[in-house]
Amino acid sequence: MPLNEKQQQAFDMALSSRIGIITGAPGTGKTFTLKAILEAVREKHWSACLMAPTGKAAKQMQKSTGAPASTIHRALEPAKNLTGGFIFRKNEDNLIDANMVVVDEMSMVTNDLMADLLRAVDVGKTRLLFVGDHYQLPSVGSGAVLRDFIASQIVPCVELTEIQRNSGDIVRACHRIKDGDNYLTSPKLDPAEGFNFRHIEAASPREIQQIIKDIVCKRMPARGYNPVWDIQVLSPVNKKTDLSCKALNKMLQKQLNPNPRINENVKFRVADKVIQTKNEIIKDATGRDEYVVNGDMGEIVKIEYSEKRMAVKFSDPDRIVNIPPFDHHLLLAYCITVHRAQGSEFPVVVIPLHQSLIYVMNRNWLYTAISRAQDICITVGQIGVARRAIRTEMTDSRMTLLKQKLRGEI
Repeated sequence: MPLNEKQQQAFDMALSSRIGIITGAPGTGKTFTLKAILEAVREKHWSACLMAPTGKAAKQMQKSTGAPASTIHRALEPAKNLTGGFIFRKNEDNLIDANMVVVDEMSMVTNDLMADLLRAVDVGKTRLLFVGDHYQLPSVGSGAVLRDFIASQIVPCVELTEIQRNSGDIVRACHRIKDGDNYLTSPKLDPAEGFNFRHIEAASPREIQQIIKDIVCKRMPARGYNPVWDIQVLSPVNKKTDLSCKALNKMLQKQLNPNPRINENVKFRVADKVIQTKNEIIKDATGRDEYVVNGDMGEIVKIEYSEKRMAVKFSDPDRIVNIPPFDHHLLLAYCITVHRAQGSEFPVVVIPLHQSLIYVMNRNWLYTAISRAQDICITVGQIGVARRAIRTEMTDSRMTLLKQKLRGEI
């Protein structure tokens, strides 16, 4: 299939500019265009270094392009420093050796991480291509790099806008939400026919909880989905409500992991799904230093209370690390926040909607949550909450000055 007009513009820009941005909502062909660019790079016998902010995003990038990809942190080669923190071996004195560096999921990249990456790239010799969706939530950390790059009008940018014909209701819903249009879901759930976005109405938090439990533990497994690893529940808040990550994790852990607690002071169980919440270097099972990135997901494979350690198997790439059970940066991950889900995609996504959560919901939040789903997305609760979120535009008051810096105004 040939590139459409916008995709061709992005293709030409990527191969002719020293630095460029390809942005666009789901279903507009960012991956299709990137594959065409990488094929041209191979034909030119150029080397390309592909990277993304999280392990899951890097794995998805590798799967979709057929080219090796890693996290940005891993590409920069982290190492422990004298204070117990870490530094990157790749820097202005030890540059990344590639003709092109491609960064996916750019909306997640913080100011600090972008600064570290730029120190390790000689833009005079290495092309930089940033790919992302600027309609998503900005990074959890400091800055709004993608937004500022685009707003500066200094960095060449092409936005893909044409939706592919075979896109399902998830993609169409994302575009409607992005444009502030009404919240429409599928009349039935039939992913093969594109009907892959459903809403189930429920009034109370308790009723919403029960429906989510039924979806995760019965309905989706009946369709062949693994209830732990294929299904992801996304909440806007970490705690303090019955629909928070803490409450939903407690419920889902009880349903999905029958293993007993090793000790009442340790909330985790063997086989729990967990997520790392801080970048750090930890010893792996062989005693070597292993870098674990904020957002990496894994499974607890062993808890040794007497030895005061847990063994966690992380994926993307696969490795087992030993973590002290009382000094860790792990959370249960049956339910996570949308911010923690950025850069990742899941076969099935389930999202609670209730008026008690509306204070943290807006158009970008809902858009980002729904766009995490690959096969099926189900919202559960009050549909009026979704409609109000769509009417609420995000007020991001971050004062970064990056746009002004790029323009030479400061």
